[in-house]
Amino acid sequence: MDTYRYKITLTVNGTEIDLDALRYFIPLTIRGDKLDVTGDNTHATISFETNEPWRVMEYCATVGEMHDITVRNLNLEV
Repeated sequence: MDTYRYKITLTVNGTEIDLDALRYFIPLTIRGDKLDVTGDNTHATISFETNEPWRVMEYCATVGEMHDITVRNLNLEV
């Protein structure tokens, strides 16, 4: 069984997105693992394993417009 149940992946579009702030803030305030943040200052793709995927969405909604949101239950995958 995985330590974290969900893997959330989403893209955020905005202006002046700070990728380093995303890399710092998400694991500092949301328990999880395997954070991956890619993109530039107008869009970012975030992938994170956590038990609280809604908290990632709450934060990303403050950064910009979210789309392509997927949440997978890692315990159901073989």
